Formats: sequence, C-alpha cells, structure tokens
Amino acid sequence: MGIKINMCMLFELRYDPRMLVVPQIGVVSYITNFGHDVTWVLPSEGAKEVRKETLGGVSVFAVPYRSGKGLLDYVNKTVYALRRARFVSGLFKQEQYNMVFAGDCIFDALLALYIKRRYSVPFVLELGNPVEQDGEFHKVYHSNHKHLWQLISKINVYLLMHALRDADLVLPISKWLKEDFIKKGIGASKILPLPEGMDADRFSDADGDAIRRQYNLDGSGVVVYVGTMDKMRHLDTLIHATSEVKNRGRRVKLLMVGDGDDKTDLERLACELGIGDDVVFTGQVYSDEVPNFIAAADVGVSPVPPFDFYKFSSPIKLFEYTAVRKPVVANKEIPEHDEVIRKSGCGVLVQFTGESFAEGIIKLLDDPEMAEEMGKKGYKWGVTNRSYETTARGVEKRCLGLLKDSI
Repeated sequence: MGIKINMCMLFELRYDPRMLVVPQIGVVSYITNFGHDVTWVLPSEGAKEVRKETLGGVSVFAVPYRSGKGLLDYVNKTVYALRRARFVSGLFKQEQYNMVFAGDCIFDALLALYIKRRYSVPFVLELGNPVEQDGEFHKVYHSNHKHLWQLISKINVYLLMHALRDADLVLPISKWLKEDFIKKGIGASKILPLPEGMDADRFSDADGDAIRRQYNLDGSGVVVYVGTMDKMRHLDTLIHATSEVKNRGRRVKLLMVGDGDDKTDLERLACELGIGDDVVFTGQVYSDEVPNFIAAADVGVSPVPPFDFYKFSSPIKLFEYTAVRKPVVANKEIPEHDEVIRKSGCGVLVQFTGESFAEGIIKLLDDPEMAEEMGKKGYKWGVTNRSYETTARGVEKRCLGLLKDSI
C-alpha cells in the first residue's frame, strides 16, 4: 500500500455509542475503508476515567468531561482541555500517529497545533463556521457580562486565525467559506472544501410506517424538519408556513425532529395559531432513528436564516432528506441550497418567509409524481457527487501528499 495514514482526531462531540457523527468527521474517518487507521479522542460526560471503545471501525478514547452553562462551561472546557492535553501527548509517545486532526473548537485547534510542533506531524484543521460566528452566538445568548464575552470572542478569533495560518491542510465546510479564508490571508493551496455529504448506507433501511402510526400522521401530507431548534434558527418561519398551508385548505402535519432552546416558544406559537395538533415536536432522538422519521414524511424542509455567517454553511439536512429520496423545500439565500437544488433538481427554492415556504410545500404536496421524481434526482445526484467515498478519496489524496512531503 505504501504510505499509511494513522490519524489522531480531536473534536468536541460528546461520546455516545449511538452518537450522531457529523459528515465532516464521518468522511475523514471513512479513510479506514481504504486501509488507514483513525483514532478519536473526545469528551464523555458519562465516563469517570479515560476508556477505550470501538465505533464503526474507529478506535475511540472517551475522556471524562463535565458540562456547564455560560462562564462555568468555559471553565470546565479549560479543565478538560488540560486533562486531555496530557493524555493526548502521552498517546503520541506510545502510538505511531503520523497526523493530527482538529475540529472547529479552539481548544482542539490549540492542542493539535502543540502536537504538530512537539511531534513533527502534519496538522489538519476542519472548520464548519466562519471564525466570527462565536461572537454572533454570544450576542444572542449572553447579554450579561457583554464586554467579557466580546473579549472572549476576540481572543477566539485571534487564536483560530493563528491555527488557520499554521495548519498544513484546512477543511472548510464549503467553497464559500474557503473564499472567506482566502480573503483573510490563508493560502488557497492548502484549503480543501469538505461540504456535507450523503451517507447512503445509513439511510438504506429507512421505514416510516411505525412513525406514521405512532404520531397519527396517516391522511395528511407530512412535512419534516430535522435539526436544532435554537433561537438563532428563527423556526417561527416554519410554524407560520404550516399555518398558511392549513389556511389554504391542505391537510398537513409538521414533524419537528430535534430539540433546542426555542422549542417551548415554537410550541406556544403553534397553539396560538391554532395548529397545535398539527405540529408534532418529537424532542431529541438518536441518530439511528432519524432515517425513519424522514421516511415518514412526504417533504423535507431546510429553512436557514439568511445571516451572513449562515451563508457559508452546508446544511446536513439537505442530504439526509435526499438520502431517503424525499424532495426538499429550501431557501435560496443560502448558496449551498441554491447550487445543490439547481444542479440536482431535488426540490423547490423559496425565500426565507413563511408565505414562500408555504407555497413551496403546497407545490410538492399537490403534485406527488413531481415530488417523487425530485426525490429520486436528489438521491442520484448525492450518491454521484457527495458520497462519503468520493469525498473521502479527496481527503486521502491530500493527506498522503502531506505525509510524502514530510519524509
């Protein structure tokens, strides 16, 4: 085989045997199918001591972590980062890792940068958001201690830019984020966009019959939203869209799969609009249950607020819906929505308003044959252009190039 990748990956997803592995992590880890080795080091709130597990052919080290809120969470993250730094440094002394990977967490990035310098291995940095997004988050959720959070945000931006400049390979979530990094002075030659992809195998056995019975969905057109329900998502747009669809005489149910800090307000809004019985909030579900919820629906929706930082995104739900051959209604202000739907023909592009989403939903519900054809087109395009294997081959090629250069 020649050179073999032996990568240690650091990221902040909480360990759980049924955890959702986001595509950026899943795609990079897919290189194990090509004969390479991958190890994850990640936090675990259930662990009292570091323990080793195996998940999908990947070795996992779960490091004890205690979460908190606000400043306490930063304190806990700092304590965890110090504990993990000692563990990872010892791990590199024992194992033959030849590459270190960090997800978009400042603590992961700094640790990976230290490992690069200490052990002379290439450093791969994956970023799913622009470096300024942390500051936008604090504006919404941390009105107290405003100046302190602004200072923390500025420090985060400075340190992330430092990591971006020193990384050997940068994997932004989209080509639009790549362009943003280039404008900030990061060399284009070391940037490889790593957009959301389709894990068709994960969705191959999806069956929505039990979900339709459980939530009494038969007899209605079913629209599904899968994802976080945080206030920054402005999902009231989707509740208003469902109300508009009902007002235009269609029988419809909205299946809201997920959780977040806006869920209670969304439930209240649905009741105020008189559609409380037509909007089903499932709460958080395990990732292996998601395919069945999508299979229970007729249409998938991907509403993403057209804020500047979201315009760099690559929404995962777009590919989860098409993996189950469901047509999609998505707002065109997000470049990834616009490009994928135009190229694949997998759905309808609308504006980020309740009325516009309602029109898109009605268009698909009123023409089941067109909707079915769009679902098929989306699946075919995703398998051809965004499969894990196709994307992982690109990552493998770049990583092998780094290892050859380091010999």
